[in-house]
Amino acid sequence: MDSKAVVKPAVVLLLISAIAAGILGVVSEVTAAPIAAQNEKSLNEGMQAVMPDASSFELLDTDLTGTITAVYKGDNGGFVITTEPGGFGGAVKTMVGIDADGTITGLRVTGHSETAGLGAKATDPSFYEQFTGKSGSVSVTKDGGEIVPVTSATITSRADCVGAQEALDWVAANGGAY
Repeated sequence: MDSKAVVKPAVVLLLISAIAAGILGVVSEVTAAPIAAQNEKSLNEGMQAVMPDASSFELLDTDLTGTITAVYKGDNGGFVITTEPGGFGGAVKTMVGIDADGTITGLRVTGHSETAGLGAKATDPSFYEQFTGKSGSVSVTKDGGEIVPVTSATITSRADCVGAQEALDWVAANGGAY
């Protein structure tokens, strides 16, 4: 076999790959700032939804435990805590607002891989609004609590309760320290 028959296509393929990689690098650079700005906007809107009485939030540098991924302190003395407890399809990302008195001011599911039509219903207000005003211990009715689980999605509902409980426990243990 002729070496030109192998080398020429290999060089062409190398050039095409290098050009494509360069274009991807440029696109990544151009889109990085808008993506970061959109993520920041979404984060702030979520925090405002779970803690409407605060107007600004400060990320705290803390020792995080369990499924807690971040803790923010609101200018009203409350906290917004993000968690990622395990659900049926993977981590259920939650954002929980807790006021200075240790009462949940709101909860939102911000990301999940749950079954569409079942566990995904945890993003409906009819489910997550049950958490507002709760304090102390939070669990689904099947476990003796007050949260009515999403029908056929008890695992997802329990995951939301775990996230809320870990947030409540963190504020009970650390809230006075900030």
